[in-house]
Amino acid sequence: MPSSTNTNNAPPRAGALARQIQIEWRLVTVVLLLLTVLLVLFRHELRISQIDRTLYDLQMKLATPTPVDQSIALVVIDDGSLKELGYWPWRRAEHAKLLEKLPDAKAVGFDIVFQDLNPAYPEDDQVFADALAAHGRAVLPLIVQPDFSHAELPLPILAKAANQLGFINIFPEPDGVVRRFHLRLDTHDGQNWQHLITAMLRAGGDTTLADELATSPDLTRLIPFSGNHGHFDTYSYAAVLAGHYPPDTFKNRYVLVGAWSSGLGDAYPTPMSWEDHSSMTGVEILANGLSNAQQRHWIQELHSGFVILLSLIPIYLVCVILLRLTPRLAFIATVSLILAIFIMNWLFLHILKVWAPPTASFLVIMLAYPIWHWRSQETVLRNVNQELVALSHQHPSVRRALQAKAPTETVPARLSFLHQGMELLRDAQQHREQTLRFISHDMRAPQNSILALIAMQRSDAKPLDVDKLLEQVQTYANTTLELVDNFMDLAHAEAVEMEFQEINIADILVEVCDECWSRAHIKGISVQFDEPEEPVWIQANQPMLKRAFANLIDNAIKYSASDTQVQCTLHTHDGRVIIRIQDQGWGIPPELQKTIFQAFHRAHAQDTNTPHGSGIGLAFVETVIHRHQGRITLESEVGRGSTFTVSLPLAPITL
Repeated sequence: MPSSTNTNNAPPRAGALARQIQIEWRLVTVVLLLLTVLLVLFRHELRISQIDRTLYDLQMKLATPTPVDQSIALVVIDDGSLKELGYWPWRRAEHAKLLEKLPDAKAVGFDIVFQDLNPAYPEDDQVFADALAAHGRAVLPLIVQPDFSHAELPLPILAKAANQLGFINIFPEPDGVVRRFHLRLDTHDGQNWQHLITAMLRAGGDTTLADELATSPDLTRLIPFSGNHGHFDTYSYAAVLAGHYPPDTFKNRYVLVGAWSSGLGDAYPTPMSWEDHSSMTGVEILANGLSNAQQRHWIQELHSGFVILLSLIPIYLVCVILLRLTPRLAFIATVSLILAIFIMNWLFLHILKVWAPPTASFLVIMLAYPIWHWRSQETVLRNVNQELVALSHQHPSVRRALQAKAPTETVPARLSFLHQGMELLRDAQQHREQTLRFISHDMRAPQNSILALIAMQRSDAKPLDVDKLLEQVQTYANTTLELVDNFMDLAHAEAVEMEFQEINIADILVEVCDECWSRAHIKGISVQFDEPEEPVWIQANQPMLKRAFANLIDNAIKYSASDTQVQCTLHTHDGRVIIRIQDQGWGIPPELQKTIFQAFHRAHAQDTNTPHGSGIGLAFVETVIHRHQGRITLESEVGRGSTFTVSLPLAPITL
């Protein structure tokens, strides 16, 4: 049965759209997850690791304040010391004197290289070597060459006297910022070198900590900086040498000796420089590393596999959010998820001491919202277009709207088209309702009248004579036929595929006026039309357009009083022909003018002596005019008449 077929067709179509959305969601989810994996694996090649480094610096800057590590003291070569002791470099005898001031230090590490002889004071090397040996816990630095070919050691006499040796190379990252230590370095000559902080731990007796660093599989460690420049206890080299501090100031403390003065150039940017752009001296960086080593307080950088796993979780979550929430809520949830990732990243870094680069997650989450709504809108709009194309086979008005659109359109244009299609379908629904009212009321009324006449004739009450009966039946039958004809004309005008040809519009108006002359003459109404001297060519379907103008002029005659005039004028303007049909009839009230072109609406249906009509004529006229790409408007005043203005495009001029 047709009704059951139509009912059963709706769910599969809705289900098809749901399935298409699910397919698109799965496809988008897979693409986003795969993109996340690729961004994590190739973050260095794609340069997004620079964003990770920036986020890392920001997270480090947002760390909670860290107490000063009292186990470490810095003896610095500051501007005051340079002024006091003279230009750099100083005699090595001065360093020997400094060691004598630090007898109870747990270990003393020098961030000063001693690779070259000093011919001016050759005896100072022996003095310094004796001081190193006497102290017993001093550590000297070595420098590994940039090509890792070999290491530059201190002078042999000094290297032999020192308790330990360790390299002090600092390796800034590509952006010039120091974020990590290299705990061991292998040179091409087969040597394996420990870092200065490992050497200091051995010299200070913390061999367990030193062995952990030496045997750790992680060759590099991220540095959780304790604070900004100047965080550790700092003492002036000259002041210590002069004995301004009591001996127990450095008792059981690791002492690092290094440059502090800006003129010595031993300063590097660190994550803590993010806000005030201040650099940190090399000796301070060593102090941070030494403090971290004592507390086992390093930041572990996750392996790429764990980073991928942690990055995929929020990506899948945002995909679920986009599928289940409205665009507004999905946007809010997406922004909230980005903020949550940032907070979790901070907790991982500062609580668990784990760094998981989040940039891949951030980038993909920011891409997820536009990508998903692009694909979902494309799917929905494609489905809507398919539905409208299917409906166009049943509704010619929808088909004509589809044919008027270009095959490729922008999203706003397609949404506008969708709205137009909905309006057309709404109009079609309204038209169906009007048709049902027409059939149930207007078509049934004359048939009921015929049945009433027959019933009355069969009764013995007041039978009519045969001629009177036949006259009444004929009247009602003609009324029914007229209603059917008008209804079919309107349906034909809406549905038929019109064939257009070039015609002279003036010829049509002349024919219509001639055909209406007899009806107008009966009422004493004159129909005037001044035919233009030159033909006015338009593209039109002549029978349909002629019928439309015949309806307009016929209405003007029907609703005009006797001995009045109906005026028809024609002129061209701006590529269009303008036809005005003006009468001196009843006029139409303003409140009824808005619906005058709708089917089954009549302006004077309730008035006495209203001419017979179906309420379809003006709807037919408007449909035909619109099918000709034209417009029709009404100007009317009650008691003064009405003017219908029709505008049609002129035919293009052919050369």
